[in-house]
Amino acid sequence: MHKHAHPSPKAVAQVLETGAARFLQQSLEGTRHLGAWTKLYAVSQTLLSALREARVFGALVEICSNLLACEQLAMIEIESATRVVHILGEEGLPPERCETLLQNARFLEPRITPGTAWIPLDGKKGNSILAPLGITALVPLWRDEQSSGALVFFQLLPQHSGFDAEDRQILEFLSLYAGPCLRSQVHG
Repeated sequence: MHKHAHPSPKAVAQVLETGAARFLQQSLEGTRHLGAWTKLYAVSQTLLSALREARVFGALVEICSNLLACEQLAMIEIESATRVVHILGEEGLPPERCETLLQNARFLEPRITPGTAWIPLDGKKGNSILAPLGITALVPLWRDEQSSGALVFFQLLPQHSGFDAEDRQILEFLSLYAGPCLRSQVHG
């Protein structure tokens, strides 16, 4: 595997601006899927603003809380050589959830596939050992020769029993753009 260059903040911002314009246009063109386009526009604008202000993790917490009804999440990195898990940031996680992440790298790492959000209880992808651990979704952030990173979602709010089609679009969007935003912020 060869080493990938980290995207520049300007390049990531340009992609987000283009996406935001497309989502806004789709919202204005009709009422079909209006909620999804509006939410994707909000997500892209939130990430764009966060990228400019160097607060991407905070923006991801905001998106997950406000749009996906998840207030327990962690950003993790798993070292490729050792499979050691590092918690790079977390929101609302009790100590036992952090311990769950630290002890389950061998189950988490194979699920980190760039561009594809993973939902343990999704019938299309099969049930998993991770569902009983309380993990509701995993959004890949990056995967390279040194490490892989992901956002791991735990327990949704009681009024939110699962991820609907709009939520899944947001998760897929995040699986494509959250990682480049984080990495360009760090390396930009």
